Amino acid sequence: MTLTGAARQLKVAFTTVQRAAERLQKLGIVKEVSGQQRNRVYCATALLSILEAPAQLSPNA
Repeated sequence: MTLTGAARQLKVAFTTVQRAAERLQKLGIVKEVSGQQRNRVYCATALLSILEAPAQLSPNA
């Protein structure tokens, strides 16, 4: 998601989202994946990996 898109969705200022993204990036929660100076795209790669993994269902479920 872009910071502009997140600010629009959350109805908050761009700078608020920008500061939050910087904190999340420092914590390793999100990663900047676009490689651009403007219109950067951030992704929670660990979360996406969990969501994309096949379900591990036990036979007794």
